Amino acid sequence: MLSDRDYIIHSLEFNLFFLRIAKEHTIFAAASLPIKNLNIIKQANIFKRAYEDLLSRVILLSTNEQVSGSITNSGEFVTEYTLAAETITSQLTGIPIETNITSQEIKMFKSSFPSSRQDNLIAQISGLNEEAIRLTNIVIDFQTKLLNDVLNCRAFSYTYPLMLEHVTREAQFAVMTLRKLQMKDTIDTINEIINFEINWTRLMDEHSKFIRGYLDPSQPALFDTANGFSNEFDKLLASTLALEDSPEELARVTRETITQVTSLRDFKTQSVEGILSCKIRSIIPPLLSDHVLREANYYLKLLRTFESTQ
Repeated sequence: MLSDRDYIIHSLEFNLFFLRIAKEHTIFAAASLPIKNLNIIKQANIFKRAYEDLLSRVILLSTNEQVSGSITNSGEFVTEYTLAAETITSQLTGIPIETNITSQEIKMFKSSFPSSRQDNLIAQISGLNEEAIRLTNIVIDFQTKLLNDVLNCRAFSYTYPLMLEHVTREAQFAVMTLRKLQMKDTIDTINEIINFEINWTRLMDEHSKFIRGYLDPSQPALFDTANGFSNEFDKLLASTLALEDSPEELARVTRETITQVTSLRDFKTQSVEGILSCKIRSIIPPLLSDHVLREANYYLKLLRTFESTQ
């Protein structure tokens, strides 16, 4: 059972991470659709603005006392590349992105806001969590319909169907996480930890496949590196799934996962630098390269937390 303070901290930290991720999923969906689907693009942009509003409110509720310094510097909320990635992606796609939110968040991490301005904080955070759940459930329906339309040749998207499945699973898992927070429930059983590792290792596995598939054929060295990660994460996912029958292997698999995700994180860092400097030929939106880097940083934070409890 989470204490009131832990409920505040975990809620703020998860929303600072997830609401930005979810907002960007709507940007990638809009950018992947041809102009024929203008109504769907407009709908995605409505969801984007709703997530931007929620994220802005979470930032206003956050202080350095509530969000630990080690987390703000972990690269899971924003990285040194996020602002540039947003700016360039907006310029390339024409999709408006509220970069002032990122600037405000970076400023928050460098400043100390007085906690005295927070009135009825638990009630405000509970309300935000509920709004995030409601909005994300609507977006899940939107993503599911778009995926079904693509699979049944009623719509065309420049992204992979697996990517649409991927972001929908992320959203569903986030709703589950928010509901656990609302019940002040902790992730402390072996089965819960295994479930989290299965989910996030699968996401990392798919990231390596997306990077591989979005690289230009003229980039064989990068392709081979991404393909190597794909193969390694296929094996790691199999080991993680096997934990359901052999939970006693959890500590070993967690250590192995930290090693593999750290290597993938480093590759993603090199990739975002190459994409932002226009030195990598690909069809990867600059913001997507930063997006997957933040997700790797988030998973590493989770893994180290899990490791400390084993």
